[in-house]
Amino acid sequence: MSSSAEVGEGNNCGLQRGLGKTAGQVVYRPNTAAEALSENGPEYADKVRNEKLIDELHLNGAFEDPAKNLIREKALDKVEAVLYEWVKDISEAKGIDFLKHKYEVCKVVPFGSYCMGVHSSDSDIDVLCIVPLFIDRGDFFADLPGILSKQEGVAKLHSVPDAFVPVIKFECDGVDVDLSMARMPYDALPEDLDICLDDHIKGIKEAKDLTCLNGPRVTLEILHRVPNVENFLTLLRCLKLWARRRGIYSNIVGFPGGVAWAIMGAKVCQLYPNMIPSMLLEKFFFLYKNWNFANAILVAPLEECRAPPGAVYMQAWDPQRLPPNQWRPMSVITPTYPAANSTFNSSQSTLSVIAQEVALAHEISQVFNNGKAQISSLFEPVDFFRLYSNYVQVLVSAPGLEALKGWYGYVESQLRKLVEKLELDEHAGLKVAHPCTRHFGPHAAGPELWQVAFFVGLKFDEELVKQMREQGRSVNLTNPVAEFLQLIDTESYASNDISIQVVKKKKLPQWAKDEYYAGREGPQVGSVTPAGGGGASQKRRLDEVDGVGRSESAQSVDGDGEGSPDVAKRAR
Repeated sequence: MSSSAEVGEGNNCGLQRGLGKTAGQVVYRPNTAAEALSENGPEYADKVRNEKLIDELHLNGAFEDPAKNLIREKALDKVEAVLYEWVKDISEAKGIDFLKHKYEVCKVVPFGSYCMGVHSSDSDIDVLCIVPLFIDRGDFFADLPGILSKQEGVAKLHSVPDAFVPVIKFECDGVDVDLSMARMPYDALPEDLDICLDDHIKGIKEAKDLTCLNGPRVTLEILHRVPNVENFLTLLRCLKLWARRRGIYSNIVGFPGGVAWAIMGAKVCQLYPNMIPSMLLEKFFFLYKNWNFANAILVAPLEECRAPPGAVYMQAWDPQRLPPNQWRPMSVITPTYPAANSTFNSSQSTLSVIAQEVALAHEISQVFNNGKAQISSLFEPVDFFRLYSNYVQVLVSAPGLEALKGWYGYVESQLRKLVEKLELDEHAGLKVAHPCTRHFGPHAAGPELWQVAFFVGLKFDEELVKQMREQGRSVNLTNPVAEFLQLIDTESYASNDISIQVVKKKKLPQWAKDEYYAGREGPQVGSVTPAGGGGASQKRRLDEVDGVGRSESAQSVDGDGEGSPDVAKRAR
């Protein structure tokens, strides 16, 4: 059985641009592999609580101001006009007759939070430029950066052609834009192009084109997979606000990102199709408090995510063929071809933190639904600085801001590997290695020295540490840190440094704490990042450290009886 859901208040033209003429009505495609757990709908008290929940979202800035949203619309219009003229110029240069209507040669599709209309004031816009076959990807990166840089209001332009999703990043009238490109197997784009339909990807020959298409295809397919789009989007606003405040929203360090939280929310909407957001929120925490994460979370049957005949082959998530090194603690699967695990970066530690936060949130939501508490307590920000007695500090340094930008971005992308090595090392004695979802800095550490710091909270397994002591062993983090440092690409960043050490909570650097606590009052969704900690350490050159081993300045660990680890400390 299929139905349709009206798209009402709360959505902007991002969804209209993404779905085109069908934006006003999204056809529901049920998940035939899952049956509803309850058909119950709301009673009067549920509707009252739902109004309170929406009021709380407004108070916390979960809805962008209309004036700011208009700036986004105009920025996107400007980008679209540039792309239209670019395609026109290319077609004329190649002797191809330029068709009058721009939808026939160029389609600009926003995706992600902006497309769904659940973006916050500091969110970027993910944009895909869909072009006909005669446009080359080389033209995209050879021409557009220069064209965009000449536009009024465009700044901070940076091309990343070798990324998994090749992208041009820039700021347009104060709005951050990530622009990618995909070629369709047509000389001119069909007027009714619906990129969700597999028929349109059958003739695509290059994997990069399909990879770039997957962003908007996943976004739009999620909307097709929920029985009531508006209820889902309100639930998603709640989840994004809650996850950001509680420090569990960051795909890069191992927590679910926007896509994963959306899929997890969509799953709840499928299982409770008639419930409104206040009810769905409590059911979300109930479901995942009891979920066995050895089982994948899917909102579409895998059979419907297979490659259509003629489509370029891409490796897809398949539990029957999953090699051991591809198994992850969480599996939240995207609902289009190629199906992928959106929580591939997860670790046992991040899953443990999520489970703890979900259990706490379930308790709060239950009390709220019983009329005995305010929902505002659900969105209280975590204080990461107070969670642990000890932290691992990763300090990256560079001789200039431009060099630092690429360097710390690269180290941040590798940070999850440090978490995994800390978890697995038998001498670490750890129960949880909790990565902070934000970085600190840039911080001026000298006349021509800039630094960015990352932090990982350490929760030690008291029983394991006790056993280690009885065996005459001490807690030691040297090996996992040394192994992590060996993974870091030093050749590409020869002039930059990295140092790692354990610091006590009382030794967290004041500049990092000042940065974190500034602006904590009246936080806005997306603008208040969960707390993080760090420690001060003197920068040391590689030639000052005799290999990786005991460091004279290694900090001992206090609190919780954890012992005294030795930590490798090396500058690259």
